[in-house]
Amino acid sequence: MGSIQTNLSVLSGIKYNSFASTGKVPNKKSISNYSVKNEIVQFTVQIRTDTKQNLSDQNAIFHFSQLSKELKTSLVYNNTPISELSVDEARDLISDDGYFGIEKTSQRIIDFAIKGAGNDIDRLRAGREGVLRGMAEAEKAWGENLPGISYGTLEKSLGAIDKKIRELGGSVLDLST
Repeated sequence: MGSIQTNLSVLSGIKYNSFASTGKVPNKKSISNYSVKNEIVQFTVQIRTDTKQNLSDQNAIFHFSQLSKELKTSLVYNNTPISELSVDEARDLISDDGYFGIEKTSQRIIDFAIKGAGNDIDRLRAGREGVLRGMAEAEKAWGENLPGISYGTLEKSLGAIDKKIRELGGSVLDLST
């Protein structure tokens, strides 16, 4: 994600400098629109990355007993490799009240999307798209469908984002079904 931000910053600088070198006065509105679109793209990428990570973590804990010792050692929760967790401790993490349960995982995604977007409907839609892309990337990364808990998390996250969009007078068209 850092290289995307760097490349976009460089491109933005090149476009601005090329306008200045030709002696043409840049249209402030087009530069402003470009900046807003750039921010929305970056926001979508951030939400996608955050969602993928949350759902991948949730999936790893869900499949705790099936993970290799090496993978368990490489995954860390609360500064502790999950290899040091018992099966019951892992199960507690994905329980209804657990850190990786539907409620808490979706709330982290919701908070990131809604607080990051504020009352900007376009950013909320971008956040929604980022959540959907994050889910698709998590599915691809694990090479299969994720457990039901991940789809429950997705449903709850999208429901809250959609509600916020509607509260602001926007509409959501979901073509995924």
